[in-house]
Amino acid sequence: MFGVLGLALVGGGLVISQFDTLLFVWGGTALFVAFLLSFVMTGTTVSSAVATDIYTTMARNVQQPRPATDHEYVPDSGGVTLVAGDREFDPTGEQLLRAHDGLTTAETIGTQLSVLVDVLVNDLELAARATATTDDESATVTVTGSRIGTTELFDHPVASVIGVGLAHGLGVPVTVETSREDGNLVVVANLTTSE
Repeated sequence: MFGVLGLALVGGGLVISQFDTLLFVWGGTALFVAFLLSFVMTGTTVSSAVATDIYTTMARNVQQPRPATDHEYVPDSGGVTLVAGDREFDPTGEQLLRAHDGLTTAETIGTQLSVLVDVLVNDLELAARATATTDDESATVTVTGSRIGTTELFDHPVASVIGVGLAHGLGVPVTVETSREDGNLVVVANLTTSE
């Protein structure tokens, strides 16, 4: 936008000679701003709304002791709860997916995952790219360019979106594990039949 404005002002300075100095100065300033912004805006960012949702949920959860046992995303009448050991937590994915109407009850794990992958990449922009493979009881999602680099978070936002989305859409508890393979974040989700 500043580049176009700068070129227009410089062009105006060439046409309107009585204001050429003023238009050249303004045009040069706009072009300089466009040049600086091209360096500042080259990196990828997470929107402030997404970052706030992640922080708010994790801040609530950090006040409770975190068990080292596996955790499970369990659907209930109020949404989805993260159960770890004998404790319950607010999952990050519940807050992140709250605004997405496309998450309805799904017939298959593949149908729900296609929506979740799109949400992760295009809506929440938590990943540059994501691919999913499924079978009847599990799914593996490989995320390239995860905006949240570590896999060591108790309730990783990417894993939480997948766990909450599958538990909500399929109506069954889901266990999720994250790992790092070849620089990619790998999320393995397993459907369980026990509550």
